[in-house]
Amino acid sequence: MPGGGATLAIIAGRDLLPRLIAERCRAEGRPYLVIGVPGAAGEWMGAHPHERHEFERPGRLFAALRRAGCESVVFAGALDRPRLRPWRADARAAALLGRVTGLLARGDDALLSGLAEIFEAEGFRVVGAQECLAGLTAAPGVLGRHAPGRADRRDAALGAAILAALGAFDVGQAAVVAGGRCLGIEAAEGTDALLARLAGLAPARGGVLVKMAKPGQDRRFDLPAIGPRTIEGAGRAGLRGIAIEAGSVLVLDRPGTLAAADAAGLCLWSAARHALVR
Repeated sequence: MPGGGATLAIIAGRDLLPRLIAERCRAEGRPYLVIGVPGAAGEWMGAHPHERHEFERPGRLFAALRRAGCESVVFAGALDRPRLRPWRADARAAALLGRVTGLLARGDDALLSGLAEIFEAEGFRVVGAQECLAGLTAAPGVLGRHAPGRADRRDAALGAAILAALGAFDVGQAAVVAGGRCLGIEAAEGTDALLARLAGLAPARGGVLVKMAKPGQDRRFDLPAIGPRTIEGAGRAGLRGIAIEAGSVLVLDRPGTLAAADAAGLCLWSAARHALVR
């Protein structure tokens, strides 16, 4: 956990990750402050020290973080691209408007790295979620009871090669391949929506979901993740397994995720990038 006794600011997006970090901070007696932003964090914040802030008022946010003694900031969970309302902007936002407008016209990685530079220019250190929760990523190996077969590994290799090729375009952290045929690639909709789309078309009756970080991805932001909901979606889509990049994919609620994979008969395994792309 970064920062010793200093307060950790958790910029809370959707899904389970920000709540897990807040609960770990509370369990370890580490000072923390959850920051809710429009369209993201939910009711769970009420059980934790928290404030709500708007994207258009960064001056108010930076001042609040300094009052709370925050030195480190983690962006956790999915965040939609903000739709800025210029009429609500404070003075700090007005000074940053040109820069932020330029960032919003770029890909996700460039946008997030640019936001990190803004926070760091204000004196805050931006850290990755994996620095706040030990054991979030997986070492190479089979994670559940069911091991992948040769066909599963061949499908995973093709999916990994597709994602590696697309990475230069800041597109895709997940792909689904069945029988050597690519059935879908994750774009802005996210993995859950990708799996729901495949289930709605027709069950795949086999195939593998592959999740990898983009080549050169800023590891402080938006690392791919799986959790129990991913397992449920893969099961509804009729897949046989899930392959993830070792050390680069967050496994949320690991006991629940592995139990769900075992119950669904899904093979779940982790491998280094060079072993996936072969």
